[in-house]
Amino acid sequence: METYRGYVMTDEIDSNGHMNVQFYTKKFDLASGQLLARIGYDFQDDMHENTGFAYVESTIKYLKEVMEDSPIHVISEIYEVGNKVVTVKHSLIHSVKNTVHSECHMKWVLFDKQIRKSIVLPESLSIALKASIKKR
Repeated sequence: METYRGYVMTDEIDSNGHMNVQFYTKKFDLASGQLLARIGYDFQDDMHENTGFAYVESTIKYLKEVMEDSPIHVISEIYEVGNKVVTVKHSLIHSVKNTVHSECHMKWVLFDKQIRKSIVLPESLSIALKASIKKR
């Protein structure tokens, strides 16, 4: 599902003339939040329950340069849901050329902010996450 859409802004360009790595991370982070919201995860409930999602692993592959003013979007897919770990893939795509420029594979955990450890996903959240897994 599409989880981010925008343009590469001038202040996101580095001295090599392409989008700096920190902005790939930012766009994938924004896409992650949108993905969770689209499956029904409420960040306001998250604050009241003193929990939140944390990334425990993230690998980004840079396939093609992304240049200033490029129209881009991110397609996100949940691949696996365990008791604690959610595995996600984000693809950053040039919106006109429809070419994949970067891929990010992430592992998330639900994190208890008081005990500072991952916790088991609540059943309702686990069901919602699993329902969004694409059949391969």
